[in-house]
Parts: sequence; structure tokens; C-alpha cells
Amino acid sequence: MKNFRTLLKMITKNNDMEMPEHGEKAKTYKVMGIIAMCCIMIPCCFVVGFIVYIMTSALREAGGDVQGLNLVVQLMSVFGVIFSIMVIFNLLYFSSDLDHLLPLPVKPAELVAAKFTHAYFAESVMEFMILFCGFIGYFVAADIKIVSVITSLIGVFLLPVLPLVYCGIFSLIVMAFFSRAKLLRNVDFMVGIAIAVFAGLFAWSFAQMDSVNINNYIDSLKNGDNIFINIMNKVFFTVPLFLKAVGENSILYMLLFILVNAACIGLLLFLGNKLYLKGVYLVSSTGRSGRRNRDRIKEESFAINTPFKSYMKKEVKTLVRTPAYRKYCVVVNVIWPIIVIALFNIPATADSIRSFRTTFEKGYFLSDAIMLIAVTAVAFFATAMNSIASTSFTREGSHISFMKHIPMAYDIQVRVKVWISMIFSGVTIIITTAILCVYMDCSLVDSIYYVVIGVICSGICTYTGTILDSTHPKLDWEDEYGALRGNLNAFFNMAIAIVTAIVLCAIGYIIFRFTMVQSYIVYIIYFVIAGAMFLILRRNTMIKSTTNIDTDVYSE
Repeated sequence: MKNFRTLLKMITKNNDMEMPEHGEKAKTYKVMGIIAMCCIMIPCCFVVGFIVYIMTSALREAGGDVQGLNLVVQLMSVFGVIFSIMVIFNLLYFSSDLDHLLPLPVKPAELVAAKFTHAYFAESVMEFMILFCGFIGYFVAADIKIVSVITSLIGVFLLPVLPLVYCGIFSLIVMAFFSRAKLLRNVDFMVGIAIAVFAGLFAWSFAQMDSVNINNYIDSLKNGDNIFINIMNKVFFTVPLFLKAVGENSILYMLLFILVNAACIGLLLFLGNKLYLKGVYLVSSTGRSGRRNRDRIKEESFAINTPFKSYMKKEVKTLVRTPAYRKYCVVVNVIWPIIVIALFNIPATADSIRSFRTTFEKGYFLSDAIMLIAVTAVAFFATAMNSIASTSFTREGSHISFMKHIPMAYDIQVRVKVWISMIFSGVTIIITTAILCVYMDCSLVDSIYYVVIGVICSGICTYTGTILDSTHPKLDWEDEYGALRGNLNAFFNMAIAIVTAIVLCAIGYIIFRFTMVQSYIVYIIYFVIAGAMFLILRRNTMIKSTTNIDTDVYSE
């Protein structure tokens, strides 16, 4: 146990992002932390709690009980697997601290336990909060029983265990027996397939309904014919035990839920003791980098490029070739066009959107405002979610001093980092907005306007993320997943994006709602406000970021 505690302390210290404790920078980050808490975490928790309350109330009237809670817990379990698999994979096998930890007189199971525990707390904090609020929503609608309440408190901490155990066992088995077969690329591909399967099952559960009607979905949950829930109950088998304990106020099922989770952890540690070192040694024997001697240098690679173009190529290759960046910064952008297409084609949402399109075609102010708000919201969320801007300097890692010593002006380097985010985010916004405009039968002029507004909003979010990351980048990370995971700049950028989007959308709505001018005049006012924000942020970002490059922190 002493070895476990020591290892956990070392691993946690090496992987956490250190924040400034004194000075103006510390005050700024505290303010942003409060904004992030108020704009992301608290609203998410409140929404989940409210949804569980509504669904539980409706289910109890229809003769059901915990099915609504079941849906939320299973969704959290799926997200736990999706967002944790590569984190645990890299933490176990590709973190640089292994060179220092392996020679220590510790058992493989202790090392696996420490790394697993670190990943558990690092990946589950938000899940703890959401589950807790979901349970509050349930008990507001249901009867409060002592065993059920105790089980729920235990479930807050134990429900995230099985998804992470799955990730750990998968990593151990794959690395022990298949580590020579282009592993990282294959695992990344398999995770993508798993995400597509989960998303397909969830979408199918909605596609079976004729319209967006909570009663229809509640009926599918109550009757036990929801395909997503039925499959997930078998995959995440601790959830039905938990729900039995909560729904029936059963001590027996509560104890069984605890014992099964303990057995799952025991199985992980047993396999860790047997397989972990085998996988680590195979990785060491084949080399941690699969790119060595892989690519032949072609003659045209020596072609003369401008500094701007060369730096752009370097940034693009970093994002596209690195599995972590490729998945969470590049491929994630595909989600938004798919969502728009799905909304217009899934029967559950198509009818409502067709009704809105009819209203929009009649030229009502409110429908114009909703369209403008939708484009603005997608632009901010899509840009903030891919984290390209908010990890601009973090991606340099321990080689951050490279930026200071290469013969290239600081403003050119900053401009490249902004352009990289704008290219990936901007293309996403343009395609998504264009699809939206086609489905809504917008005129060519309106479509161009919406695209321009989307790009401007994406630029506002990009400059915000860039200046945040230049101020305090996360430079000490073990792998690229570590550069993204726990990076508070990405979290803060999302919070600021939400606030900015709300402010812009509120301005647009107020102008539409309380003025008698024509829509095109309101569009011009909105464009001027958004454009002014864009230009101000651009100027401040270029000045502040180039100054930050020359600070002492970049020399450490």
C-alpha cells in the first residue's frame, strides 16, 4: 500500500497541469475558472438533473421508475470508454516516466494500480458531478429511501469504474500479445469503430420514433424495447445491479454492486501482474516510435518554401500524423456536418425542422434570429471543441524554446498557429453552414452572410484560445494525449466561447425582438459588432502572444 501511495503521488505530480499561484496571471486564471464552472460544469449538471427529474416523473406516472436514470448512467459509461481508452493506453505504455518507475522495487500490479487510479480521478471528476446531480433529480421525483440514497452516493464513485477497467484490460491484453502490429494505428481505428457503433445504436433508438416526443422515448424505456439500453445493460453489467439497489431499496443488490466492482478491479490487477511487464518490454524492444526509418526523404522535400509555408506544413503534419491530435483536433470536426444532416433526416427531428423551415421561408423576424443564433452557436462550439487554438503553444511541449531560436519572426509563428485553427475550424463551419443553408432553402446572399458570420465567430474563438495558451501553456506532458487531457486552457476557452456566444446571440435576439427595422439592417448591425470583436481580439492576440514568447517560462 505504501508503494501504491508513493507511485500515485509521483504519477499525479508528473501529469497535472500546474497553474500560477501568485500575481495577475493567477487572478486571471481564477476568474476564468469561475467562468468555466458557471458556464460549463454547473449548467451541464443542472440540465442532467432536470432531465432525470422530468423522465423519472413521467416514468412513475406510466408505471416505471429508474429507466430514465438508466439512460443517463449508460450514456456516461459509453463516454467513459470513448474518452479514456487512449488515455489509459498511453499512460500505461507510452509515458516517459516508465524509464524511472520500472527499475523501482515495486510489483507490476502496484504500478498498474497507481496509473489506473490516477486516470480514474483525472478522467472522472466531471462524471462524478453529473452523476451526483442526476441522482438528485431522481430523488426529487422519486421516494427518498435510506438504502437507495446510500447506494447512489456509492454509485457516484463506483459507476465510472467498469468503463475504465474495460479500457485497462483491453490495453493489457492488446499490448501483451499484439504490440508488434502497428498497434497505435490499429487501436485508434478500433476506437473509431466502437464510437460509430455506440453512436449508431443511440441514433437508432431515436430513429424508431415517428416524432420528437418524450412520451414515445419514455415508453420505449418503460417497455424494455429500447435497443441501446438493452445492449448497454449487458456491456456495463454493474449498472443493472446499481439500479436494482436504488429502485428496490435493496441492501443485497447494493453489496453485490460493490463486490462486483471490487472483483473487476481485482481482475485488472491480476492481469496487470501477469501481462504488464510483457507488454512494456515488447514496446521497448520495438521502439516507442514507429516512424523511425519509415519514410524515405524525397528530393522534392528540399524544395525552397517561404518561412510561413514551411511552418504551416510543420503544424499540419503535427495535427494530422499524431493519433491524439488527429482524433480530437481534426476528425472531431466531422461531427458537426453529420449532426446537421442527421437532424434533417431522422424522423424524430425532421418534422419539427420542416415546420420551422416553413416559418423561416415566410420571413418572420424570430425565425431569422434563430437561424443566426444557430450559426453563431455552432461556430463557437465547433472551434472550441477541437482545441486546436487552445493548444497552439502546448503542442510544442518541451521544445517550446524552438520558437525563440529559429530565424523566424514571432508574429509569423503566431499567425501560423492562428491560421491552422482557422483552416480546420473554418472549413468545418463553412461546410456545416452551407449544408444548413441548403436544407433551409436560404438565398445565395443569405447563405454567404451566414458563412461569413460563422467564420468571424470561429475567428473570435480562435484568437481567444491562442492568447490563453500563449499566456500559460501546458509544457510538461508525457504524451500527446496528456497535452490535451487536463489542459485548462481548452476548458477555459470553451467557457469563454459559451459566454461570448450567449452575449452575441442575446444581442441578435434583442435587436430582432425590440426593433422594427428590416432583417438586413439587423444583419448589418450584428456583422459590425462581431467584426469589431474579431479585429480587437486579433490585435490583442498578436501583441500579447508575441510578447509571451519572449518570457522566461518559454526558456525553462
